Amino acid sequence: MKRQHLRLTTEREITYACFLAPALILYIITVIVPFFQGIPYSFTNWNLISNASNNVGFKNYAILFGSKEFWTAVGNTFQFTGLYVVFSNLIGLGVALLLQRSSKLNNVCRTMIFMPYVISLVTAAFVWRYIYSAVYSPLFNVPSPLGVKNQAMLGIAIISVWRTSGYCMLIYIAGLQGVPQEYYEAASVEGASAIQKFFKITVPMLIPSFSANVSLLLAWGLKVFEVVRATTNGGPTRNATTTMSMFIYNNIFANSKAGYGQAAAIIMTAILLIVSFMVSKFFRSREVY
Repeated sequence: MKRQHLRLTTEREITYACFLAPALILYIITVIVPFFQGIPYSFTNWNLISNASNNVGFKNYAILFGSKEFWTAVGNTFQFTGLYVVFSNLIGLGVALLLQRSSKLNNVCRTMIFMPYVISLVTAAFVWRYIYSAVYSPLFNVPSPLGVKNQAMLGIAIISVWRTSGYCMLIYIAGLQGVPQEYYEAASVEGASAIQKFFKITVPMLIPSFSANVSLLLAWGLKVFEVVRATTNGGPTRNATTTMSMFIYNNIFANSKAGYGQAAAIIMTAILLIVSFMVSKFFRSREVY
């Protein structure tokens, strides 16, 4: 019996591996291999045009760490990511709490709220750029936030939050539907209030949902490029909304500083890995089993 169970387990694992293999191989070929191939270029002054390049050691990294423009891009990226992650999750959770019960009306509302997520980020950016300039500005007699230095990043974050909140909503609805109702019934018997039930039962049971949403949105936010490129292309004034991805793109393709831009990409990847690891570890340590 034990041998048969082991054989079935092995067959199941092989089946899972076969389903996973194509996507994993494609990811390795298109992402992992090019990344490691690009590391040596970060130690050169390659200009992307000619084949000639000289080894400059850690000069690119030293210049980056002393560059005000680079740290401005890092700050802009974290500002966007903070707004994006916080408000996408807050709105997604709030809507999920309202629409967690299955009904025809709730199903229609869920579909409408999720619809923006199926739109490409570039399309959403163009739509909102039109709304800001042709609807918002004339209606309130104010300039488009995309054209104001201290409002541009907030305007871009609103676009991304509008598009992603529906995705967060679905993850939270799935988490809410997995919470046993017996917990709430027992809490009611003990005289717990709605707020106590939320913070003592709902929130702890939603930690896996928080972990999934925050980790994914954090990675997407730190890599933000399309929406910035399509709306401000760096900002109404110099570096107003230039993110790390925009900084890398501008240096590699616009300024022909491929070695310098690749060094920035290595630093961005390191920041992404460190922050993602810390966030994932934080949520895993608080999961309820």
